[in-house]
Parts: sequence; C-alpha cells; structure tokens
Amino acid sequence: MNIEDIALKIELLERQNLSKSAEITNYTQSALTSKVKKIESEIGQEIFKRTPQGLKLTEVGSHYLQFLKQVAQNYEEFLQMIGPAQTSLHFGTSHTTIKIYGASIMNELQTSHSPIDVDFTVESSTSLNHKVHNAELDCALTSNPTKQYADLNYDLIASETFEVISSPSHVIDFEQRTPVTLLVLSKGCMYTHALAQWLTMKQVPFTMKEIKSVSSILDFLEIEHTIAVLNTKLLALYHCPDLHFYDMDDLNKVIETVFIYHENDSKHSSIMQLKQVIESLLETE
Repeated sequence: MNIEDIALKIELLERQNLSKSAEITNYTQSALTSKVKKIESEIGQEIFKRTPQGLKLTEVGSHYLQFLKQVAQNYEEFLQMIGPAQTSLHFGTSHTTIKIYGASIMNELQTSHSPIDVDFTVESSTSLNHKVHNAELDCALTSNPTKQYADLNYDLIASETFEVISSPSHVIDFEQRTPVTLLVLSKGCMYTHALAQWLTMKQVPFTMKEIKSVSSILDFLEIEHTIAVLNTKLLALYHCPDLHFYDMDDLNKVIETVFIYHENDSKHSSIMQLKQVIESLLETE
C-alpha cells in the first residue's frame, strides 16, 4: 500500500481543481490529469464530471473518496497500535531561533525519548518559508515572513522583540541623517527588514553588513557610526559590555515567531509532536 499515493488521490478528489492541486503538490497539472485518467481506468468509471464550472465529483467519485479516507484512517490507527517508529523531520530555523531554542528543543526530545529525529537547517526566514512551500523542509520555526503561501499554515508560537543598539560612546542621532553601518545576523531576517524600512523612512543612509556571530557584532559596535539589530532574548544570552539601547516610538519592535508547515500535514503526528514540544518549552519560560 502506497499511503502517499492515497493521500494524493484524496487531495484530487476533495479539491476538484487540478490547477490548485498542482500548486500544492509537486506535480504538474498535466501529470495530475494523467493521474485522474489512470484512476478512472483502474475502477472502470468516471470519478469527475467535466462541467463549464470545472470538475465535479460523480457519485462513484464520492464513494471512492470515502473509501480512500477510510483506508487512510485505518492505516493511521494501525500505526498507532504498533507504536511509534523513528521519524526523521527536516526542520528549519533562523540563525536567531537556533541559538535561542535549538539546544532546548534537542534536549527535550532526548529526555522525553521522542521517536522524532530532527535534522536542522539554518537559513533566513524568507528561505525557510520558500523551502517548506517546496517540500524541501517538513516544517520551520522562524519570524513571520512577509510573503505567505496559501498552502502553508503559520501558527503563532511566540511574540519576540528586538533591540537596536550601539556603543554608548558612539550614540547615533538619526535626525542628523548621518550615514550608518547596520550590522545584522541575516539580511533576510524580519528584524533586519523592519529596521531597514525605518531607516529608509527616516531618510538615514545606511550600509548593511551581515555578520554570523553575535560576539563579532558586539565587537564591531566600537566602530563609529555603527548600529546593530538583535533579538532581545538572543542578546540576553551574552555578557554584553555597556550598550546604548535606542528607544524608537515609531518603530514596532515586536515580531511574531511562527511554526510553518503544510496544511496537508496538519494531522502529521511527528510534525504536531515537534510543535507541541516547542510550545511547552515556551510556556515554561
């Protein structure tokens, strides 16, 4: 039994729109058309009526859909009966997220003897969002991306804050519009995006430098006309020297952290289990 093939058939029958199914799956519309023809050839009857408004399920198609759902449910019950197996998840996080939560997530999975084996991918929120959409990753935990795909769920996990900082000996007066160097962990980070927009709105010229080390960023702040943007929780993990924190009333320093996964995986036990582990960790903070 190919459970992935059954899941694809259920998707086609439920959505009744091959172009939308093609957007969600990794198949082309022509491949899905061939799939429908193969199904109809196998059962000997049409599962769709072709109407001016699009595809509509025939009575046979409706019965076939219920049959496939029952098979999928029986298979899920069978897996639960025989107990959990080791499941590998490709999980994406941003540079900030892995530093704050990575060790805690791995420790919780190990101490709870979880059957989930997590492989981490660390990239920008924009890249992670794209990779979950393309099924290159199973799920991701990162700041809420600007672009959201219709086939993905973006479940709010936490609200994070960020800080704009510099050395107290080199405090920037943004009203002077003096060119500044902006140090960031990732150019694709939403914190970076928010501050870059603010600087542009204030007509402050800036050059962005991506530096993958928080310690190095803190060291480089000793350079004149240099500022940085960092997650508040991440900054708290370091024994920082005296820093100047900028109070910007018109800059929203709150960024949502979301757990991203495919809508079709909403009942995927390992993905939901990982999400529950992350949520339980945040509740104890």
